[in-house]
Amino acid sequence: MPFIGAIVVYLAGYIGDKVSKALTILISATTIAVVLFIYFAFNWSKPGFQLVETYDWAQSFGLTYVVGIDGISLPLLIISTLLTTLSAAGSWEQITSKVKEYNALLLLFQGAIIGVFTSLNLVAFYVFWELVLIPMFFFIGVWGGPRKKYAAMKFLIMTHVGSILLLLSFIALYVVSTPHTFNFMDLMNLHLPLPMQILISLGFFIGFGVKLPIVPFHTWLPDAHVEAPAPISVLLAGLLLKMGAYGFIRMNLFLMPEASKFLAPVFIGFALLTMFYGAIVALVQQDFKRMVALTSINHMGYVLLGAFTLTTAGISGAVFQMFNHALAIGALFLMSGVIHEHMGTRTIKELGGLGSAMPKTSFLLVLASLGAMGFPSFSNFISEYTIIMAGISVNPFYAIAVLVPGITAGYFVWMLRRVLFAPLAKPMGSREAPYYTLITLAAFLIPLIFLGLYPAPLLGVILPAIQSIPH
Repeated sequence: MPFIGAIVVYLAGYIGDKVSKALTILISATTIAVVLFIYFAFNWSKPGFQLVETYDWAQSFGLTYVVGIDGISLPLLIISTLLTTLSAAGSWEQITSKVKEYNALLLLFQGAIIGVFTSLNLVAFYVFWELVLIPMFFFIGVWGGPRKKYAAMKFLIMTHVGSILLLLSFIALYVVSTPHTFNFMDLMNLHLPLPMQILISLGFFIGFGVKLPIVPFHTWLPDAHVEAPAPISVLLAGLLLKMGAYGFIRMNLFLMPEASKFLAPVFIGFALLTMFYGAIVALVQQDFKRMVALTSINHMGYVLLGAFTLTTAGISGAVFQMFNHALAIGALFLMSGVIHEHMGTRTIKELGGLGSAMPKTSFLLVLASLGAMGFPSFSNFISEYTIIMAGISVNPFYAIAVLVPGITAGYFVWMLRRVLFAPLAKPMGSREAPYYTLITLAAFLIPLIFLGLYPAPLLGVILPAIQSIPH
C-alpha cells in the first residue's frame, strides 16, 4: 500500500501541495487500520510466525519472497504505521518545498521499513534494509539544514559499510546451510559450531551496531538528526534505529544462540558504554535537538542490555522499550521543529520564557520529557525497570545501569528549568502552535500513558515470541 501510495501522492502533487499532503496522511493512516486488523487477527497464545505468505522468486538461488510476523515484529509494525502517519501530519506546516517528492519518499520509507520487520528471507530482508537508506539520504540531503550534504554523505557511507558486513554474514549462512537457503525459518534449525557462530555474530554486531547505534559506531547520528527536518528525525530515531535493535534480537538471538551466550558479556559492556556515553554527552548540549539526538543513543543502549541478558524479562523489556522510545523521542523531535519554527531558535539558553510564549506546547514538552526520562505512569518506566532488573538478575555488577536514569532525569529537568522557568530575555507575545500541531504532538503521548497504566495489550503479544527464542 505505501509503495503504490508513493506513486499516487507524487502524481497528486501536480494538482497541488495540499492534495499531496492530505493523501499522504490518508494512505499512511489506512495502513494503521490494516495493522489493527492484523493485531486482532493475531493469535496471542501461539508462538512462532503467523500470517506467513510465500511466493517464488529465484528458487534455484535459494530466494523466496517470504513475509510473516510474530510478537516481536508486530509491535514494530504498529509503531511504523503510527509514526509515519504522525510524521506526515507534522510535515504539513514544516515542509514547504518539493512537497510531492517529499511525500512520495515518505511512503517509500514506510513500505521499506515494513519490509524489514516482516521479511523472513535474508536477501529480501537485506533489499528492504538497503532501500530504507535511499529516502533517508534524500530527506537529510535535500530538506536538511546548513550542513545537510555532509550529514547525508556521512549517514550513507557509515550505514552502508555496516550493511556490507551484514550481507557477507548472510552469504556465509547460505554457504554453510544444507540445503543452501536464505529462508529464516529453515536457518533457525541450523546448528553451527561455536567458532562459526561467533564469526557470523561479529558481522551482525557491526552491521546492526551501526544502525542501533552503539558507541563507537554512533558518530553519524547526531549530525544526521541536527540537519534533518524535525518530522524526519521522528522517523530516524523512532524507526531507523529500531532496525538495528530488531536485527540483534531477530538474527543474533534466533540464529546464533550459542554465540549470543558466549558474547553476551561483551555486548552488554557495549550496551552500558552506550547508555552512559549518550546520557553524559546529552547533559552538556546547548542545542535542544542535539540533546534529544544523544538521548536516543542512551535509550537504545537499554535495548542492547535487555536483549543480551538472554532472559524472558530482559528481551521482552527490550522489545517494549523499542516501542516506547519511538513514541517519546518522536514527540520530542517533532516538538523541536515546532519550537524552532515559532521561537526562531533551538538553543536552550535562548528559549527562556517558552512557558509563557507557548504554554500548551510547553505542557506537552513536560509530558514528553517525563516519558523520555522513564517517569512512573509512562510505559518507558516499565520497559527500563524491567531491563535493569533483568540485568541485575544476571550479574549484580550490571546494577551500575541504575545510574543512567538519574543522569537522564538530570538533563531533562535542567533543560525544562532553563526553558520554562528562566526569566524572559526580551518581551514576547503568544507564539503558540496551531491546534492541529498540538493534536499531532499529543497523539504521541496517549499510547505512552495508556500502556504505562495497562501494558498487557502489547506485552501479551511480545511474551510468547520471546519464549520461543532458542536457549
